[in-house]
Amino acid sequence: MTDLLEKIALLFVGWLLGLLGPIVVDGIRQRRENTLGRTAILTELNELAAMLSLAAYSVKIDLGTVDRAFLEWIKTDFELHAKTPEMQKHIPHFRTQLALTDEDRERLAEHFVNKEGKGTVLQHYPVPLLDARVSAMQSFSTAFQRQLLQIRRNVALLDDLVDRARNYHDMTFKIEGKNHRLVVENQNQACAEYANRAKTVVDLVRSIPADSQ
Repeated sequence: MTDLLEKIALLFVGWLLGLLGPIVVDGIRQRRENTLGRTAILTELNELAAMLSLAAYSVKIDLGTVDRAFLEWIKTDFELHAKTPEMQKHIPHFRTQLALTDEDRERLAEHFVNKEGKGTVLQHYPVPLLDARVSAMQSFSTAFQRQLLQIRRNVALLDDLVDRARNYHDMTFKIEGKNHRLVVENQNQACAEYANRAKTVVDLVRSIPADSQ
């Protein structure tokens, strides 16, 4: 009787292991894919943040709206997150501007402001890896999903501002007189909103904890 019970127990254990084996393997594979997917997305978002911070700076240069608060923000961001020599070379430039008096910095801003009346031509910055993972985003933690979706919504708003500013830019070549000034003002407003939204995206990317799942 004891031998029979042992054989039944062994059969049961074997059946159970056979049943759980694929589940365990799938779980391990899922965790590995989550880790790789998360790493790829964060790499893409960090590259996006670097480009958007410079884009915001460029817009503010053209509009003459670079102030001390923004310079402190972008300097600190680059000091903490700039990884390549190409990006790190901007840090001394930001430090130099911050060392100026407010009056000298305003005169410098006036020197570089875009006086052509054509405004700034903005660019789209796609996030293909993030978009590719949208369908599988439920595999991440709820907090990480929420952060990624918030970033994606703000990138979509940036894209809308790019299209709006480009439309105004095209109109500047077709309209003259008072209406031309109005179009330029509208374009500048779209560009200013873009710079602010770009900063928001950068801050959202930087707020993702290092241990997000």
